[in-house]
Amino acid sequence: MNWKHVFTAAAVASALVGAASPAQAQLAEGVAAIVNDNVISTFDVRQRANLLITSAGLQSTPEMQQRARAQALRDLIDERLQIQETATFDIHVTPAEIDSRLNDIARSNNTDVAGFNQQLAQAGISPSTLRTQIEADLAWNRLIAGLYGTRVRVSEQEIRDTQERIAANATRPQYQISEIFLPADSPAEFDEMEQGALRLLQEMQRGAPFPAVARQFSAAPSAVAGGDIGWIASSELAPELQAVAERLQAGQVSLPIRTPTGVYIIAMRDRRAGADPGVSSTVTLRQVSAPAAQQSALERLQSRGGGCGDLDQRVSAVNGAQTVDLGQAREADLSPAIRTRINGVATGSATPIATDGGTVNTIFVCARQAGGGAVPDRNEIEGRLREQELAMLSERYLRNLRREATIIQRQ
Repeated sequence: MNWKHVFTAAAVASALVGAASPAQAQLAEGVAAIVNDNVISTFDVRQRANLLITSAGLQSTPEMQQRARAQALRDLIDERLQIQETATFDIHVTPAEIDSRLNDIARSNNTDVAGFNQQLAQAGISPSTLRTQIEADLAWNRLIAGLYGTRVRVSEQEIRDTQERIAANATRPQYQISEIFLPADSPAEFDEMEQGALRLLQEMQRGAPFPAVARQFSAAPSAVAGGDIGWIASSELAPELQAVAERLQAGQVSLPIRTPTGVYIIAMRDRRAGADPGVSSTVTLRQVSAPAAQQSALERLQSRGGGCGDLDQRVSAVNGAQTVDLGQAREADLSPAIRTRINGVATGSATPIATDGGTVNTIFVCARQAGGGAVPDRNEIEGRLREQELAMLSERYLRNLRREATIIQRQ
């Protein structure tokens, strides 16, 4: 990681102990890192490491403790930077908001907050460790949403290009994959992350669930979903991952894979052959018609997009407009006139306005399965692209904070 200052243990000890009293020297021995004058204690690191191990269902071996403490220290440094930055924007998370997230976590573990806290206590973990993690996460997400949420724009062209790429990839092999990603910048970090990935792999071979390990250790946006990236065409994977995925069978987990940005472990949950390119696409269509006098209103409805989910409600605002469900059909079975109109129209979008006597109409492409493979509608694609953009902006922001911070770390 590109931190501004990273000192050896000797340098830290010299700087902290100096002419300190015995009590202060003892305190210095408990310092794991200092982030812009904010101390991270060795107790904090041990607590977070225990939380990582317990949450991921790992065995607390000496090797895993070493890996977990290295991960915990990185996480805590990032959290301190996040909390410091959000404080400058006067962003505060209330205890009630933390309690609400804790309730969600407890329910996902089939217990209540009291029972969950008891489980933490049995593992020697203070509830404040998890509460601090939740506070930093909520505050940071609020900051990113506030700074960038309204500025992230996904164009219709981006949505259309993404849908076309997915449709084009439908004929290629498809993989349902989960991932764990450990970022690295330097040769030393690559070695460290590869060794860490091997230890995680050993724990999963002993029975630790892949999703739980991904949630606690993966740096990819998919970590919140247990590493699940869903179905993906082979050509959409990085070349290094693609070569490995080709050899994995359903249920298998890869060895650590080096890429230019870090180390991956991928799990092949399922795989399927690409669709037959000769199979005609299937589309689901709805037509909206209105009096010619309402053409401008229909054009506004069309330009706003929004797919077919609430189409009836939106159409009700156009005087005299009617919606006709054209159903689902293979494109090859449609009339030439309809095929021409929907050609190149993205899922969730509408065709240009057409005039028929005193009536104007447009056709919405509600769903499309290209060559037998489903293509997500525009709303789903837009959501994915927004999440990707926000994740990239978040990581860039945090990376800049690391570079600008004064971070003293004990080795």
